[in-house]
Amino acid sequence: MRVTAPASGWVAVTATDDLPVAMTPVLEALKGLAPVKAVALPFRPLGPAEEKRQAEALRGAIGMLLRPGYVTASLLDRLPELRVVAVHGAGVDQVDVPACTERGVLVTNAPGANADAVAELTIGLMLSLVRRIPQSAARVASERVWGEARHTGAELKGRTLGLVGIGQIGERVARVARALGMKVCAYDPAVPAAAIRARGARPARLETLLASADVVSLHAPHTPATHHLIDRRALAKMKPGAFLVNAARGALVDERALAAALASGRLAGAALDVLEGEPPDPKSPIFEAPNIILTPHMAGSTKECLAAVAGTAAGDIARVLQGRRPRFPVNAPRRRAVG
Repeated sequence: MRVTAPASGWVAVTATDDLPVAMTPVLEALKGLAPVKAVALPFRPLGPAEEKRQAEALRGAIGMLLRPGYVTASLLDRLPELRVVAVHGAGVDQVDVPACTERGVLVTNAPGANADAVAELTIGLMLSLVRRIPQSAARVASERVWGEARHTGAELKGRTLGLVGIGQIGERVARVARALGMKVCAYDPAVPAAAIRARGARPARLETLLASADVVSLHAPHTPATHHLIDRRALAKMKPGAFLVNAARGALVDERALAAALASGRLAGAALDVLEGEPPDPKSPIFEAPNIILTPHMAGSTKECLAAVAGTAAGDIARVLQGRRPRFPVNAPRRRAVG
């Protein structure tokens, strides 16, 4: 870690109109420790010239609360004062964590702060799929017509929900799903079978889950092992007529394979709040796929969630600047001597 007490410097909060950060809890957490300034970083990898301009805007920052933007090794080399990067959320895909560790920059995240919001949207997407809510509302709005025959859906009660990942979000989804009368199974290699049962789900192998679930909902992190976890082969194992929901990470799903599965009618529908390579490729076939609901990575976009995530991230920045251990460290950079 870099110097433990800030003699000078400021904290950058990356935010845009589309990807805001709740500033009140940030200012409260950092009051008296360091000035705070919002810096609008684009949510995409930057070329060398653009990265140089962004580094100028971040010059002197000792901390960064990162929502949009990417932290790369080359950007870090332009920011020698930076001590801590606090990611606005649980996933740290935007940050080159090994490069931060090598350069003595601590990385933190905010696990669980968005769990209620993401779980609620997941349930909302499931209901929207089986009840055909978006299609029904769009037809009424555009055609001013009434009548239910074209919009007859199904119920979740009695159906099987398969959770791929049962951490804090998956556990909440399981709880609500059971209240709706669903049967719940879960695959999570990081969670022992007894713990999966304690969280309200029946442990299952991935292949068994895919073959038996009426709705498959993804709640796994994106790692090399989970990249395109739902690919052509996995989709072929899913129960015909099943639904897929992804409010986790876009790269868990092979979008081309999913678009083909929807076009063939093998799957009844899919709802994605995340897409690969956000911002996504506008030419991705997923945009033309039938029976799909696409939302703009809005699972954590509630007032309550934004306040909780910002407060958690800013609180850990404050701890680092005070020379204290953060609550949610992602890495363990070697402490550097003062001066």
